[in-house]
Amino acid sequence: MPFADQGLRYMLDKPAFLKNVFQLLTTAGVRISPHATQIIPLTEGGSDRKFFRITDGSVSFVIMVCVTRRYDIESYLAVGRFLLEHGIGVPFIYAHDDNKQMVLLEDLGDHSMLGLLQEAQDPATIQAYYQQVLVCLAEMQIKTRNKLDDCSYLRGRCFGYEAFRWETDYFAECFLKKFCGLVIDNDEELDREFHMLAASLDGEPRYFMHRDFQSQNIYFKQGRPRFIDFQTATRGLLQYDTVSLLKDAYFSLAEDARIELLEFYLNLLASDHGMVLNRERFIRTFHLTGLQRNMQALGAFAYLSQDKGKKQFAAHIPNALCYLKDALAQFPEFALLGELVAEAEMICTSRKV
Repeated sequence: MPFADQGLRYMLDKPAFLKNVFQLLTTAGVRISPHATQIIPLTEGGSDRKFFRITDGSVSFVIMVCVTRRYDIESYLAVGRFLLEHGIGVPFIYAHDDNKQMVLLEDLGDHSMLGLLQEAQDPATIQAYYQQVLVCLAEMQIKTRNKLDDCSYLRGRCFGYEAFRWETDYFAECFLKKFCGLVIDNDEELDREFHMLAASLDGEPRYFMHRDFQSQNIYFKQGRPRFIDFQTATRGLLQYDTVSLLKDAYFSLAEDARIELLEFYLNLLASDHGMVLNRERFIRTFHLTGLQRNMQALGAFAYLSQDKGKKQFAAHIPNALCYLKDALAQFPEFALLGELVAEAEMICTSRKV
């Protein structure tokens, strides 16, 4: 049986872990023979959680394990159940242990959106995948808007000015300073530009926001998009999740395709959900949110690759930088940020990041 790392081997060798797994299966009413069961570690992402596939060849489930106490799995359970209650495509939650450190989930399979996009042979297939996901995204955003307080975790949560500022400060510290080694001589001017961006986005209406809505967190099962990694959901801008998908550093989408898909999404909001929008303002905010989101992504890629030792995330820095640079070309008011991003790009290119 393959193991992703020695930490997983240790975990699987612990009798208590195996006992808890079969207790969860029993709680869920699942009958699997311990002798025929395989426990297979799945690929890890950026979080400290671990995932395992439990299968006997005929049925299959996923176990999510919280290996550090600081991770609050209650948010996953609360948001997951809320979305399931409203018909949104997320994994069914079968059971969890008393300590809420282990959750038995529906197995969504191996067809991530990212994998399907990478395998796609023509632009029409790529557009079709995105359109399916945008239909489900709009439904998740609009269908739940007036019911967010029904979820204990979402009640009172809002992604506003302070959250925007945390993301841009994270970008400056982890990416510009630590990863690129830049010395920022005019911190006050950069702070002013970050304030201007955050204040502009803070005035937008709020809806359900997944917060990490990118191609690695979307799966297709039986032809239907399904979403994972929603445990940090909050109230936020429509544009945040939309730009996370359409300016996703994991998969480089052609500019003309992105324009068509954004129009498709806006038409969905108008025709299927009765929204009256100022399209020019929405698109401007979409690109401003792209600045915000890709700065957050660069901060995360730098932190994960340097501080967490997950070097594979550095490979996505060039795409995020490209999105950031292209968006900055539309907003001359962020002059210092543009200069710093240009310097960072030269450093990353010289290092062959």
